[in-house]
Amino acid sequence: MAKPDKQSGRQYTEAEVRVILERALRDAQTRDVGHDELVAAAEEIGISRAAIEAASRDIELVRGEEAARAAIVARRRKGFRSHLFSFVVVNAFLFAINALTPGPWWFFWPLLGWGLGLAFHARAALSSDVSPRRLRREIERSAERARREELRRLKEQRRAESMERKQRLERSAEDFGHAVEEGVATVLSRIAQEIRGSVPPGPAPAPAEDAARRQRIAPLDADDAESEALGEEEAERAGRRARGRR
Repeated sequence: MAKPDKQSGRQYTEAEVRVILERALRDAQTRDVGHDELVAAAEEIGISRAAIEAASRDIELVRGEEAARAAIVARRRKGFRSHLFSFVVVNAFLFAINALTPGPWWFFWPLLGWGLGLAFHARAALSSDVSPRRLRREIERSAERARREELRRLKEQRRAESMERKQRLERSAEDFGHAVEEGVATVLSRIAQEIRGSVPPGPAPAPAEDAARRQRIAPLDADDAESEALGEEEAERAGRRARGRR
């Protein structure tokens, strides 16, 4: 592939372009580059988007394999350290028993047998070689963990959104209830004002005037009752005299 330079007309081969880009990236200040920026920069020198996509997939695959290999090696070495700790503690305990009890020395037999197994374990744990099958299983396991983590995150996000919607509905219902109560109170107040406006109430009597009026009415009621009783008695006497004359 050759790319002409617009300013000087110089041309570079594909190998030269690769070397120039590698040196420019090495000499320049390193920073993270986004995928869109990478595609735009590649299109400027005549590399298609499909080629960039394929190369990025290969890089992601290599990155995933490296991460899987590192996880496997770390797990192996962790298991070896645990095995080594058990080996030292148990064999020290066996040595103490053999030293404190009479009889021949026998602790080195389990020490030799277990030490042989520990040596094979160390050889496998300290090696960085990982089979392709083991790498594939680790990549699949990592992808499954990532998928579960994403599902858990989405579930928590949905739960949070549901709680937020529920709180908004509760606040809306509470605001609506307050608005209805205020509206009903306003309507009842207006109705009461209209009723008071259509039937104006008379002036309320003063307490002193009301008491004097009651004192004036009380004697009048007593005189009326007495006059009525006298009238009935006179009528009865007149009736008796009329019957005596007959």
